[in-house]
Amino acid sequence: MPETVIALLLFIGQPLELKEFKLQKSFSDCLSKKRVAMRSSSATYQCAKVKAIVEDGKIISLVQE
Repeated sequence: MPETVIALLLFIGQPLELKEFKLQKSFSDCLSKKRVAMRSSSATYQCAKVKAIVEDGKIISLVQE
């Protein structure tokens, strides 16, 4: 069953393509991890509220409406 969660999204390439997503506890936790990731990478990161299928504390897939 899809639920709304906070995720850290990783985009790579031109045009930008979603490559990875990680479940986060809160929006502030996500922003903190985004800052750390952006310091050591040239990829684009985004924190977002998304609909996803979650199992065992991990995002299995994103659900598009």
